[in-house]
Amino acid sequence: MPSACDSAIEDIEDMVSFNDPTPQDRQSARKRIIPRSRKKNVEHEELQADSLIPGTQKIWMKTWGCSHNNSDGEYMAGQLAASGYKITDDPIEADLWLLNSCTVKNPAEDHFRNSIKKAQEQQKKVVVAGCVPQAQPRMDYLKGLSIIG
Repeated sequence: MPSACDSAIEDIEDMVSFNDPTPQDRQSARKRIIPRSRKKNVEHEELQADSLIPGTQKIWMKTWGCSHNNSDGEYMAGQLAASGYKITDDPIEADLWLLNSCTVKNPAEDHFRNSIKKAQEQQKKVVVAGCVPQAQPRMDYLKGLSIIG
């Protein structure tokens, strides 16, 4: 009975013929290629964009509450960093505040509400996440904010 190795096809290592170019020949041929670029007759003008380029902003994150919220906050920070956003420890230099809240501890909800107000006073973009916006998305202080969850 013939085995799987008994076939008419040679090993791939044996398929290279004497006339095939060597890796050195292929590299030397690449060196002879001269890329051309088209010259544009465009004056330098200032770029005007309608929107922001994703991944160029700095984000400040604050998490209140339970260990589950801390885990969610770490996950969100990792996802944002992987997408090119810079996570900063300085809320003043941040372009956006991501506030992750908790309803279990009442003082945490008060801090959350105060942070939203402070961000709005500083003209910061605000995104809220966590228990509060999930449990009470129609609260007055959440109107007009981006909500995750």
